[in-house]
Amino acid sequence: MRICSLLPSATEIVYALDLGDQLVGVSHACDYPDDAATKPVVSQSVRQITHLSSEEIDGIVRQARANSNPLYWIDGDLLRELKPDLIITQELCEVCAIDSGSVFETSAKVLDYQPEILTIRPNSVADILQNVRNVASSAGVFQRGDEVVDSLQGRIQAVVNGVAKEGTRPRVLCLDWLDPLRNTGQWVPELVELAGGAERLAVAGGLSRELTWEEIIDYAPEYLMVMPCGYGPDRVRQDASEKLTHLKGWDELPAVKLGQVFLFDGRIPTRHGPRVVDVLEGLAAAMHPQHLADITSYEVFVKERS
Repeated sequence: MRICSLLPSATEIVYALDLGDQLVGVSHACDYPDDAATKPVVSQSVRQITHLSSEEIDGIVRQARANSNPLYWIDGDLLRELKPDLIITQELCEVCAIDSGSVFETSAKVLDYQPEILTIRPNSVADILQNVRNVASSAGVFQRGDEVVDSLQGRIQAVVNGVAKEGTRPRVLCLDWLDPLRNTGQWVPELVELAGGAERLAVAGGLSRELTWEEIIDYAPEYLMVMPCGYGPDRVRQDASEKLTHLKGWDELPAVKLGQVFLFDGRIPTRHGPRVVDVLEGLAAAMHPQHLADITSYEVFVKERS
């Protein structure tokens, strides 16, 4: 089986299934585990934007959407050379990875055979677990898929059991972007719920949306989880300092007063792969350190009060 993964979450699933040696191509954003960086890169970003500000990146994405311009492209010559049997793509977010329509179109043009193209579109934790099984099925490793899912479900249940003794659920806000301010969607509000919190500005399984600072002030989150999509820890810390701490009323937020602002590696929560359970454990440990401090190896950074 020759597998080509065009999104980071699918690449992480492939490795979790012990299929890394069968992975022949990845996207430019596939960076975990480290071995993924040794694979040929099949899809690229049309424009390098990682050095730009959050506001500039948002503007480029909005303009691309308005003009129906692609953000990514596929190296058709390399795809033909790699001859994949299975291509994994997505139709969840055109900002995060190339869309499935482009994959089907390019494959039809450059390949003289029909590979299996598996399209992923999760909205919930259950969907993510099912996608693990779907990839395992397509790759012919059914048993390994069941083993991985059983292990993930066991860890999820451990969190649920650990927070069951808690009484009230604290108000939580997870920020997916800081300029403009956006909350999280899809599975992240569900992770908060499973971890014993309540994300009342978001809808489990729903879409991310823009928030006003006034909304956040009125909501008065007791926990603030900062996780800008695609940003590593250093960039998250920088943007949180530059975009949040100077806002009027920042010091009066309950989360800030209580020292309960946490900075997450933003490359992980929005990836719909096995590491969403790491995020779940991190959320639980952040909110319930008295019971679950040791449940996670996931690195959660506590932001110092300004």
